[in-house]
Amino acid sequence: MVTTITRNSEGSGKVGLVLSGGGARGPLQVGVYERLLRDPRFADGPQVLSGTSAGALNAAMISAGFTPSEMMDFWYGLADDPPVVASARFFRSLFQTLLKISARELIDFPRRLPSDALRLMQRARWYWPPQLGSLSALIMDFLLTSRFDLVSELLEGIQEPFLVDTGRLRDRLVKLFGGTRIPNKRRVAINAVDIHTGKVVRYVTGPVPAVPASEYVVVPAISVDMLVASASIPLLFSPVPIGTRLLWDGGLLVNTPLAPAVALGAGQIITVLVTEQCRTGNLARFGRAIERTADSFLENAYNVDRMLLLDRNRLSQIDGSPYREVKLYEALRPAHDRALFSAGSYLNFQRGTMQAMYVAGQRAATDWLAQGPPVDRLDARQDVARSAASSY
Repeated sequence: MVTTITRNSEGSGKVGLVLSGGGARGPLQVGVYERLLRDPRFADGPQVLSGTSAGALNAAMISAGFTPSEMMDFWYGLADDPPVVASARFFRSLFQTLLKISARELIDFPRRLPSDALRLMQRARWYWPPQLGSLSALIMDFLLTSRFDLVSELLEGIQEPFLVDTGRLRDRLVKLFGGTRIPNKRRVAINAVDIHTGKVVRYVTGPVPAVPASEYVVVPAISVDMLVASASIPLLFSPVPIGTRLLWDGGLLVNTPLAPAVALGAGQIITVLVTEQCRTGNLARFGRAIERTADSFLENAYNVDRMLLLDRNRLSQIDGSPYREVKLYEALRPAHDRALFSAGSYLNFQRGTMQAMYVAGQRAATDWLAQGPPVDRLDARQDVARSAASSY
């Protein structure tokens, strides 16, 4: 089913733009935004923004009034001068622990030799006759099945919970926005995860209805620290302290934050995903398997949020319901492009790749607009499938 985007700043016409996380795929969302602005139905842009990780960065720039060209200047800046520094403490403690384990195991080698050799020989039968890579596979097999204590000890010995410090990214954002606060020209929500409680934390710049206070934090303006927290990929980037909370990437739990867009008054929602359209076929490469694993996490997060909103819309039709119907458009996402969407594309911040992502976003938005754009609704088949899943 297709419809037109209502240009109305009040009531059911208030447009919400939800931007998913996606790391270096963020420029794709800029391409989408640029193309939507050229459509008369979207020329006024969104009144409500909600984003996570890369989507949070884009949402903040849109909220501050940046043009698509200015937004791409920011992304290109990440390519030309990456504002991150690998943690020397991480690697120092890694090598120190590795040396400590090696020295101890060397001293203990005569005592452990009989049992370890027997175990190694038992596992070796699965790697006979030997081929290129068999020895490495056997050693890995032995470590994982017989000496995982060494792996665990090595991990515990690393005295840093992240690989890369994002202090320079924070400085870059302060310079970008002219201070630690982002000027709000639209209602915006930035989403992160509290490391210690495992709960979602949503920073919003407008009043929200009766919702869990532990999730929504109403603030006069989004801060740079909130953006860095939302974009801090666990284990890769350093966590960010805000008040009593220690925060990580919101994509862990809420990669496509529809709920805060509804809470901030959106009557119709456009969701921009950075995952490709569904495709079939076997996984022939390890890299492709990594990409599909990441995509699956992001897709599942969206499917959960989507079903909750569509169920809410159905309940809104009941007399006396406290809910209002919110028009949800089918997700706007790129077409399949194997050359562009690879295992490393989430972290590939090279300028050429970013430009290609931007163009892919323009194409995706053009195709989506040509379809109507389509409205997402629960149909009879979806209801049956959901009921069957519930009964199971």
